[in-house]
Amino acid sequence: MASKQLDELRSLLSDPEIIERDSPRYSEQATPWSLWADQRPPLVVQPTSLGSMFKVVKFLYDSDLDFAIRNTGTGSVSAKNVILSTHGFKDFSFDKESKTVTLGSGYDWGAVDKLMEEHAPGYQVVGARCSWVGVSGSSLVGGLSWLSHEYGMISDPQNLLEMQIVLRDGRVLWASEEPDLMWALRGGGGNFGVVTALKLRARPYPTIVFAGIVLFPYSSLEEMSKVVSKMAARTADPRLAMHVVNRGAAFGEAPQGAKPGVAVMMWDAHGEAHARSDDGFGWVFKVSDCHELQAGEMSVREVNALAESFRHWQGRNQFWLCAPLLAEIDDETLVRAWKWWEDAINLFEGFQVGSTVLLEFMQEGAMTSSGGRDKTAWPHYQRRHVMQLGLGCRPEGAPDNIREVAMKQFQKAGPQIAGADKDTKEFHAGFLHEFNDLRDIYGENFDKLKKLKKRYDPNNKFNKGVNLADEKVTAEMTA
Repeated sequence: MASKQLDELRSLLSDPEIIERDSPRYSEQATPWSLWADQRPPLVVQPTSLGSMFKVVKFLYDSDLDFAIRNTGTGSVSAKNVILSTHGFKDFSFDKESKTVTLGSGYDWGAVDKLMEEHAPGYQVVGARCSWVGVSGSSLVGGLSWLSHEYGMISDPQNLLEMQIVLRDGRVLWASEEPDLMWALRGGGGNFGVVTALKLRARPYPTIVFAGIVLFPYSSLEEMSKVVSKMAARTADPRLAMHVVNRGAAFGEAPQGAKPGVAVMMWDAHGEAHARSDDGFGWVFKVSDCHELQAGEMSVREVNALAESFRHWQGRNQFWLCAPLLAEIDDETLVRAWKWWEDAINLFEGFQVGSTVLLEFMQEGAMTSSGGRDKTAWPHYQRRHVMQLGLGCRPEGAPDNIREVAMKQFQKAGPQIAGADKDTKEFHAGFLHEFNDLRDIYGENFDKLKKLKKRYDPNNKFNKGVNLADEKVTAEMTA
């Protein structure tokens, strides 16, 4: 049955839109971020027009084939039979009068950064901070940006204005034509159809910002934990942003074991003089044993490319990501986070080659700018900091229960890092696992979201990742 239906699917497309398993294009279009999720389906289809896309979507929905929708693979999506790639949709236009950008869903944010430089100098969209992240996937699960501190999350109504989507029956529409659908696409997981284009607000913004990565040894951890806490308490400037992450393989260094050093990544849209002053990040450069790996004025594209070192992890490791939300950063937050890391490495030493502990310091406006809990499917309404935790390892030598080990360690993270009495029990909607209760994630919006799922996907064929119909996260599809 599957073989016959695959042949029928092939007949709907031109040769360039068909990618077989033996094609040199296959790996780029099929390899997920995490090898654990890789099912190596026999076929990837990559429609290059709306005419092809609506035929493919309708056929797949009515078939018995297991399929998944993919852009860059960051979310570790795969399927038994077919991957439907959106890479064929790469239009771009900037309208200066309306201050809007319309782009195809096949881009990653690195490509968008280059296009903004070329076609919209002096403007920026609220887009992801890593060049290898796909535009559609990040927008469908909330999405954070260097600009979020000032303008909110990618999926907020003031930033994500529209999405073009192909529905199960082949209909193509802009989601605002059906406002409930557009609402569901704002953080609701995306399993309502296939997004082919996005319209984003473009905002006047400095062309050049200050950014940099500064390294510290493990011996500076306690001092760093205290000064980061003070920064979080005093800073209300939305043009400042900061990440604090462990040193090691992600920076091209040798793994640093259970007690790695500390790296700080800074963003200051006011420029270098401000960044190095006490009003910016002057305190960073005063911490003991500071070493500037790279710091200076650069374009937004160049800032986002600083994270390119992570790209080589795709398809090399078994990898899982979880992101508990913190209500506050205190003097011991980083110390507790590094203890969580130490515990993880002690569980399995192999984690040190492909794992991260990363604190995303967030300003008040990042999660409070949508206009209210009911404005987006994923409700976010209070100041929260994001604790991105990745556990990854080479498949060689990993124990058979390595995923179980990772999941148990993730479940300890919230109370351990926040402190038992300060755990919000909240998680970023983009990095969920089967232990997450979707009713908790989506709160009072869940019942409405589930009804919309039934309306737009009655047979639950769009079911990878956030599976609203069954009220669970599909385990084999999460990174």
